[in-house]
Amino acid sequence: MSETTLFDVSYEERKQPLLTQTLERLRPIYSQSELNVLRIDGMSREGLAQRSGRGFVNRDILETVLGNLLECVAPGSHNAPHLHHQKRELSEAIEEVADQLYAMVTQSFLAVTDETDLDDALETTFALLWELPRLKSRALWNRFASLKDPAVWDAYLLHTGISREKIAAIDFRSQIDTAIQERTFEPYQDFLGTLNLATVLDYQLQLVVSTYPGWRVLFYHDVAYALTRDEAPEDNPNLKRVPVPLLPRAISELGGRYYQADLHPETQIGDANFLEHPHRGVTTGQTGIIGSGCVIYPSTFGGLSVKVKQRHPIIGDFVEVGTDTSLLGPVQIADHSTIGTNTEIYGFVEIAQRCRIGSSVVIGTIRGASDHPGRIYIGEEVRIGDGTVIENTSEMDLIIPNRAQIPARSHVANDGFGFPRYIV
Repeated sequence: MSETTLFDVSYEERKQPLLTQTLERLRPIYSQSELNVLRIDGMSREGLAQRSGRGFVNRDILETVLGNLLECVAPGSHNAPHLHHQKRELSEAIEEVADQLYAMVTQSFLAVTDETDLDDALETTFALLWELPRLKSRALWNRFASLKDPAVWDAYLLHTGISREKIAAIDFRSQIDTAIQERTFEPYQDFLGTLNLATVLDYQLQLVVSTYPGWRVLFYHDVAYALTRDEAPEDNPNLKRVPVPLLPRAISELGGRYYQADLHPETQIGDANFLEHPHRGVTTGQTGIIGSGCVIYPSTFGGLSVKVKQRHPIIGDFVEVGTDTSLLGPVQIADHSTIGTNTEIYGFVEIAQRCRIGSSVVIGTIRGASDHPGRIYIGEEVRIGDGTVIENTSEMDLIIPNRAQIPARSHVANDGFGFPRYIV
């Protein structure tokens, strides 16, 4: 395909019906105040059509496209382009983003093959734009989840007369979790109102959208993940979508370069998650799954196997993972559990709901006498003290019963019958 045919008359004819449908879908999701601050940075057609060769796409263009998509889900949060580059009307803005994204998708296919189905590239582009309402909602809930950070009660708020002692005595996180579960801000707003702090929420959300990196890198991941899908959007089965080569990984790499959060584009991640200090490094793998409502400090969710199978951790909802924690292999952490700092869990380990794993704990299945060690199953509401080591070298599963209390610095192994044995 020649460069000059990327935006030819045929493209315009195929684009317009899709653009019209998409605009009808998108208009209701924007308030007038959002439209007033929406800033989409334009690019020349010549620049977008320029082939990048087998070395893939122009990173500068990719940064512009991602910035514009970020504006689409959080207007006013990213761009401040020169006036002559701005697209003021929503129709102009979405059309500009569509052209840019289409160029990226098409260039990605052309980087690995000399020919591509332009209809597939166009429909894949609009499949992502069709999902902007969902992506916008996810971005909002990821921002709201960031309010779990006590630092949102910053010097500015405290200077307005709120007592630090008063704030310290209040459990805001439970109210935020309730709001996430009910999918409405009202529980948190009402709670603030009872404390005469009704105006706080707007400031805290502005603080997050302006300065917090976690929700941004999660949005990058949402875009990358969408570009790996091959199913039509749920409410538009007529749109054909195909996985895009290279581009999802390039977006992931860009997120890592900006924020040191290396989220594999195929990791399944829920929303309303708070990445705390992602600049210190968060890593996920291809087959990993992370639920909703989680708090994740700098940590590694890695794999142990080189086989194409489930080889990365599966994390439930409302799980907290502490700093410098490593979860390696098909580890499973169920809902409402907490994993302490500097803990390592690896192999065939399942942790049930509402467990509390202390700091500097090591839990793992070990290939010793058996090439196929049994799993370690930790029952519900188990408490494991700091510095504990739990290992299983037996072929038989090691089961820690529900509500067990394992003291700090214990060393636990399999007694050969599946029960815990304490080693002195």
